[in-house]
Amino acid sequence: MKTTLDSSFQKIRLIELYFRNVGANLLGFLIIVLLNLFTPVEFFKIQRAFLLAGGWMVILSFYPLVICIGIGLHYIVQHPITRVIKRMRQGLEIEADLAEKAKRRILNLPVIIGMVNFAMWISLTALLGIFFVIFRDAPLRISFFVAFRGFMVGYISAIISFFLVEAYSRRRLVRIFFPSGKLAAIPGTVKFSILRRIRVLYGVGTLAPMIILVGTLAFILLEMDLANFSAADFGREVLVFSIILCGIFIFVGLRLNVLSGKSIIQPITDMMVLVRRVRKGHFKQKVRVVSNDELGVLGDGLNEMTEGLIERDEIRQSLYLAKEVQQTLLPHKSPELDKLDVAATIVYCDETGGDYYDFPDTSETHPGDFTVAIGDVSGHGIPSALMMATARAFLRQRSMLPGNLVDIVSDVNRQMARDFEETGGFMTLFYLTIDTKNDCLYWVRAGHDPAIFYDPGTDAFEELRGAGIALGVDIDGHYAQYQKTDLKKGQIILLGSDGLWEARNPKGEMFGKAPIQQIIRKHAGATAREMLTSCFHEFNVFLGDRAPEDDVTLVVIKMKKD
Repeated sequence: MKTTLDSSFQKIRLIELYFRNVGANLLGFLIIVLLNLFTPVEFFKIQRAFLLAGGWMVILSFYPLVICIGIGLHYIVQHPITRVIKRMRQGLEIEADLAEKAKRRILNLPVIIGMVNFAMWISLTALLGIFFVIFRDAPLRISFFVAFRGFMVGYISAIISFFLVEAYSRRRLVRIFFPSGKLAAIPGTVKFSILRRIRVLYGVGTLAPMIILVGTLAFILLEMDLANFSAADFGREVLVFSIILCGIFIFVGLRLNVLSGKSIIQPITDMMVLVRRVRKGHFKQKVRVVSNDELGVLGDGLNEMTEGLIERDEIRQSLYLAKEVQQTLLPHKSPELDKLDVAATIVYCDETGGDYYDFPDTSETHPGDFTVAIGDVSGHGIPSALMMATARAFLRQRSMLPGNLVDIVSDVNRQMARDFEETGGFMTLFYLTIDTKNDCLYWVRAGHDPAIFYDPGTDAFEELRGAGIALGVDIDGHYAQYQKTDLKKGQIILLGSDGLWEARNPKGEMFGKAPIQQIIRKHAGATAREMLTSCFHEFNVFLGDRAPEDDVTLVVIKMKKD
């Protein structure tokens, strides 16, 4: 397997990594020189005189050798990265295993180079101590003291090198090798946590100078028995040494604070910018993930969140489009009839739903009849909306053909049972026809709630019941047609879905059918639209701040007076 990497690799200059590493070690070399020059111990005074007399050239002559060794080790460490960049510049393809190795090395590069530098400092200070013992006739305790300070300064130099290399790596390498982030998912890498950074910063900026100062003072007291110090000279030299040490670590501390602060503050700043843009609805903004620590994981999480928001926004737009499409499938307005006053509406609890009502056209097969169908598909959302649209098409097509109500509902049931037998979906239906010429009412009930019939003359309510299974459950389902004759003007028929009377308020109380009957009785003299509005007003008052949990459909039919 092979992968081709980005052409931006042409812009990488790894020589800057060498300069940063050499600079960190040069700073450590200057620190150790200053500490040795100003330590108020007779041995170091002799060495200072030796250096000022030209001995510094001897010491300095070794530094190019040390630099060459450091550069060689540095080259070995970053060799996988160099190979990838070289092959890219040559226009060659990069093997996947080499690319993965280079990615791991980039993430581990600051730690590995820091550890290599620290090991070099320990080795060189040990050699320097041996040099003092052999060639400068220094006591063995001097060798241990030199090694001690070399150890501390090496630790400081290694940490500075770590942050310098990491800063370049984040700015140049990580941005190109990890364009999509996910650094924490790379196996075999060292994760330098924020807490560890704070501890390292505290160790270099506070503990290290204290340890060096206390160790130096302890060594000076040990050496006082072997040299004659006046109180004034001793105090002056200790003060000078302390000032030099303080100045060194003020500079080191400030530099490390800047480097460490950027490694923490910059990712947080990027995340804050992302959050502000997301608040404004700009979901395509991404956090540039440059680490595999907690901030890197958080950055990856924010990027995944924005991707999810983009998908969610696209789904929401699709749902709004589906809602518009579904709304077009419903009647645009209630029919205007001479003998009937009709009002209907539907409220979906989601963008789309499964409730349905329609006024099928039966004028060719049953002139003068008015037909209304109301249904409730199982479930909510897009699947229910699709099933509702299918049922609507079946009903409209079959209602225009000859046959009684049983024939129509039975045929629609067979079609739905064939189409939805594997989904387990079904639809309840109440199919009602009013013969306005003969003042008769016919209906078929397929598992739907009974319609409510109210006669204001007798102030009596009646439920239009009937046997029949929901559509789509059984392909051989049987249905029966029921009728009611001698309709009178002023009588009211109300068809609804269970989302109305089964709704519950915040107290858990069910709305029920009793409030609907009271509204019908109270507004029996009003128009169908006014009764419909009153029902929904009472319904909303009952729910309070709670949203409906199911679709709500209501159709009101009133026999007109002369």
